[in-house]
Amino acid sequence: ADGLRNSNSMSATGVVAEELPLLTKTDNNENSTEQRGNATHNETVVSMMKLCMGTGTLALPFAAQKGGLVLNIGGLIGIAIWNIYSVQRLCAALRIYRKCSQSLQTAPRVTTSLFSKVGYLAFGEIGIHGLDICMVILFLGIIVSYEDAVIGFLEDTPLGTGSAHVDAFIIAIIIGCLSLVPDMGYLAKASAYGLFVLACAFVVIAFSGTSSGKIHVESLTLWPQDGLAGISHWFGCVVYGFGVVPLTFDYYESMKEPHQLTHATTVALSGVVVSYLAIAYGFLLLYPIVMEGDVLEDLLPISGLVPTVVRVAMITMIILTAPLLVLPCGSILEGKIRLLLGRDTVCSGKLLHVLVRLSVCIFCTIVSISVPGFVYVLSFVGCCAVALVGFVVPPLLHIALVLQCEDAGGRWAGLFLDTVMFLWGVTAMIISSIYTFKKLRET
Repeated sequence: ADGLRNSNSMSATGVVAEELPLLTKTDNNENSTEQRGNATHNETVVSMMKLCMGTGTLALPFAAQKGGLVLNIGGLIGIAIWNIYSVQRLCAALRIYRKCSQSLQTAPRVTTSLFSKVGYLAFGEIGIHGLDICMVILFLGIIVSYEDAVIGFLEDTPLGTGSAHVDAFIIAIIIGCLSLVPDMGYLAKASAYGLFVLACAFVVIAFSGTSSGKIHVESLTLWPQDGLAGISHWFGCVVYGFGVVPLTFDYYESMKEPHQLTHATTVALSGVVVSYLAIAYGFLLLYPIVMEGDVLEDLLPISGLVPTVVRVAMITMIILTAPLLVLPCGSILEGKIRLLLGRDTVCSGKLLHVLVRLSVCIFCTIVSISVPGFVYVLSFVGCCAVALVGFVVPPLLHIALVLQCEDAGGRWAGLFLDTVMFLWGVTAMIISSIYTFKKLRET
């Protein structure tokens, strides 16, 4: 999910424009002839690995401690395989769409993404609106988690006002104003330094931990803590970090050889699993502590020049990244508003841009104030929004398209697997969302 902010790097032009933001990239060719980009297999692998190394990695030690050694190691491998399966199913669904979309008698009235167009072929108008709603929920959830992180980081710096409400209001104004910038290219380039900032934060924290010269095996647990609640928090934090599935179509169209996408995903997520394990257990072995938050909150000293610089850098990076999510979220909502009110309404054009994007920022700020605690918000977003788009939607789309456009006679084994994975995804999403939501209410 963190990687959604970096998807702009896959566009053919390399520029993030208002007309082609993130997942709302318009498929201008209505005949749906396959488009190919310039990205090689190895470039796609690197892009995917960078995509997964976002702010969600700050919660990995928390997730590892909640899940225990057995679940965390085996589960990370399982979640990676689950993501690979979902990417493969979306690629198959896209190929069916390319083949069958020309036979459509009617075109959708409003299209915001290729994702939605595939949904239209599968389920009609309900498919468009359903997938757009899923994406809006995903974007809003990530923005809320980002704002929660900024509020938490700001409290531990001299820059905070002392009031979380005032801090949140100021943050909302800054993000709202940045989301109105006509050219997002500069913000995209600035946010690309996020990996460097994150790496610096990890180095500072690791250096502080090595000063004791001890390895703290007691920080590790073999089995999950807190039963289903601990498993749910582990699931949400881990799923949040894997942001590959929602960008499947973008990756597919960016590659010279799209048929290699599944293999590229396998290679990339294998590297991500190793990196996640190294980050999680590296910090847990260095610090004898029960994790209750992210690494900046629990492990980085509050006072001192270096910790303050690290927190301010993280705050800056997140604030520059958030508008890249406000933009596609606002674009989807603007399309729905125009559909309801008509294109000639007084709220069209720039005024509608301003109202919708500021409303998104204000809404996310209100929610972030109501549910403080970055890792708990992050885990709930992972369980609910990311799992919905990443694990529930892909098999459902593939089932619907196969039944409508293909000969299902020889595909019963695949359809059975899709059905099992769909039901498993729904079950995991609902149960984990319930437990993580309970924790949010407690906080």
